[in-house]
Amino acid sequence: MIKTRDPFTGAQRRNVALSFGLGAALVLCIYFVLGFWPFGDGTMLTGDLNGLYVAYLTDLKHRLTEGGFFYSFSKLCGGSTLGLFAYYMASPFNLLILLAPTRMIPQMVQLMFLLRTACTGAAFCFFVQKHYDSASPLLPVLSQGYALCAYCVVYSQNIIWMDVAMLAPLVLWALEQLVDTGRHWPLFWLVLACILLNFYTAWEVCLFSVLYFFWYWAASPRLAGRSRRLLGRRLGAFAATGVLAAGLAMALLYPALVEIEESKGALFGMDFTLGTNFSLPQLLYQFFFGNFFWEDVTNGLPNIYCGVFCAVLAVLFFLSGKVSRREKLASAGMLAALVLSFWVNGVDLVWHGFKEPVWFPYRYSFLFSLFLLLLAARALLDARPRLWALGAAAALGAVWLAGYHASAGETFSVLKLAACAGVWYGTLACLWLLGAKRTGALLGAAGLCVLACGDMTANSTLALRKFETYTKSGFESFYDENTAVVDALRARDDGYYRIEKNFMRTLNDPMLLGYWGISHYSSTKASTAKPMLEQLGYVNYTVYGWGSTAVADSLLGIKYVYSDGSRPLPAGYQPLETGTALTAAENPWALPLAWAGGNEALAVDVEASSNTFRLQNEMLSALVPGTPDALLAAEDVEFDEEASGIGLWFTAPVSGPCYLAVPDTENLLPADVKVDGELLGEYFQGDSLGGVFPLGSFEAGQRVYFELGVEDTPEYRDKIQIYSLDTDVLTEAADTLKAGAATGLSIREGGAIDLVVEGGEGRELLVLPFAYEDGGRWTAVCNGEEVPVEQVFEGMMGVKLEEGENVIQLRYHHPGAAAGVAVSAVSAAAAIVWFAAEKRRGKGGKDA
Repeated sequence: MIKTRDPFTGAQRRNVALSFGLGAALVLCIYFVLGFWPFGDGTMLTGDLNGLYVAYLTDLKHRLTEGGFFYSFSKLCGGSTLGLFAYYMASPFNLLILLAPTRMIPQMVQLMFLLRTACTGAAFCFFVQKHYDSASPLLPVLSQGYALCAYCVVYSQNIIWMDVAMLAPLVLWALEQLVDTGRHWPLFWLVLACILLNFYTAWEVCLFSVLYFFWYWAASPRLAGRSRRLLGRRLGAFAATGVLAAGLAMALLYPALVEIEESKGALFGMDFTLGTNFSLPQLLYQFFFGNFFWEDVTNGLPNIYCGVFCAVLAVLFFLSGKVSRREKLASAGMLAALVLSFWVNGVDLVWHGFKEPVWFPYRYSFLFSLFLLLLAARALLDARPRLWALGAAAALGAVWLAGYHASAGETFSVLKLAACAGVWYGTLACLWLLGAKRTGALLGAAGLCVLACGDMTANSTLALRKFETYTKSGFESFYDENTAVVDALRARDDGYYRIEKNFMRTLNDPMLLGYWGISHYSSTKASTAKPMLEQLGYVNYTVYGWGSTAVADSLLGIKYVYSDGSRPLPAGYQPLETGTALTAAENPWALPLAWAGGNEALAVDVEASSNTFRLQNEMLSALVPGTPDALLAAEDVEFDEEASGIGLWFTAPVSGPCYLAVPDTENLLPADVKVDGELLGEYFQGDSLGGVFPLGSFEAGQRVYFELGVEDTPEYRDKIQIYSLDTDVLTEAADTLKAGAATGLSIREGGAIDLVVEGGEGRELLVLPFAYEDGGRWTAVCNGEEVPVEQVFEGMMGVKLEEGENVIQLRYHHPGAAAGVAVSAVSAAAAIVWFAAEKRRGKGGKDA
């Protein structure tokens, strides 16, 4: 291998650039084979990237233009997005999405994966060159094993984890700098960057860095003969650096942890068990070419593939006579520790913050690939392996290949076996040629490059083919059609209101399309609004789904609903001419987003209700005392004993829309819903289970035949609820509440509401249909004095009003933000003092 004393030679710089270019070229090859843009209509949009990230980033773009950053009214009924930012959006690569038009998200996603893969390979190339003091032209090729390792490909949809995976080699380089020279500031800044980019993955890298510290101290020949006293000093500097970096990040980290803790519950719950996760022999075949399966994303085996060529080199590392016994034992110990972490459930949970991950298991598996490639680099840089070592590696490979049939079972593939064998023995042949002169060495180097690049490119292509993806044209069509109707509604109405739709692309469509809705899903979705919405008949999975009643829509300020035609628009809503491909309707009873009502609303027990229709009647009468029931139960219900499934006749008690609900069942087998023989849709699906389902509109006294395609049992008969809406009652109640609407209303993203409202008899309470949060997160000032923010219907906000004019300002404050800023300020002061002390000593942190 090429030795150098220069801190970073021209050859090493060229290698880093070559690694970047090679990574980009391999990604383009993958795109070409898969027909991804720019070579086709396919994209990398899939899973969480499609359903979560792009929507959050688009919403962030909207809020940046409107002046609000960490609070969005598009999240459920409004909520903090600081946790979303820290957990999903802090990547610098996300600037591509923020700076480009939203319609170009598919292209930006393609570019993000390409650039991040290239940067990850370049970072590993930089690290491995510094670690081995080498500028071998083979290292850029080896680096592709990390850039396209199974973790970086299979988990690529979780874009925020990938930044820390990219930085991990640089963290290890900085750690080596600290151990070798005492220079701790590079490690400080890199750990800080990891925490700010994604604290979850940073936790895993920090844990691994502790193991790496002791491995490096034990294995590195540079540290031979170092004293225990120096070990203590280096360990102390290492610990202080990490603590200081974490402290400086607390301004973002602590409030984000508070939010996520509320959603996920006991993120650091200290759950520890000693059960095993899989059979250990199975792990060996995670190195087998093309052996990725969908189960490895849901709840399978660790994604540790980093090339069959890497597995060959790792075996030769332990067979090499040039590697000291001390280094082999330390390396075997490190690998054993990581394997034990995968295998033992309790240890695995430590890496995940003591919380069982939902999908994407073994989220630290990239660290195994990183370390194994580091060992592989050592074998690659050594001279030609001895014949006995090559023979032993060939024999071990034969045993491994022979066991594939038994481990694969029904998934056995002759093609995979042949490819794996070809790479294994081809790598051994190339390593033998590398020790020859000129032509033979060139052939060996060229052959190794082809094998390694082909190995990683082909395996990545096979892995990505297992994922459902969304086309560029499909995204553009959805975005164009939906933004057209949203823009048309805004053009006719520039007030404050909510919009919803009765079909779904993802659970976060409101954030993607830039309107205020009630649908949302994330790891920071905790909100008092969510259980309230479910009690109102908006189901758990899609939140809006088929919708609820006009009463619930109106109380939430849902003024417009639009459809793609797959489902009918709500009965009683007024169709609109928007000139767009999608149809829209206006809710004539929709209330504004701030109005005054009766004080009795504070006493309504939402959680205890088992009937959403009776609950909505209670809510309406509490707001407007004396209001009769707006939702009336079906009359003269008579079950059809001859029906296949459940059939019944009922009489509509009043003219108007009619609704169905079958709460408190866990049946997820879709059942046809028919009215007078006409199929309306399916119940007991994710977007209808337990929620309100519209049955159409009927005249008072009309006899209706209803069918539900589910087994006819007393349980289902007892749970069926059918109610009709008295539109006259709702009209009168809505008019009363609209008369108490706030004036001068100003609602600004970021969490700011200003208004003026008149208080008086029947108007003792200001109601705002935005998610209530306790702990003083919302503060209210009424006529110059701070007043409590009340919890209305267990999920909305309210303020008690004085007689006459009430000038009110409400502001949102992020929980934990003050404490986080205080810790960051103290940490920043400590860092400055430390830096100044080192300057005074004239050592700049070096005490080797």
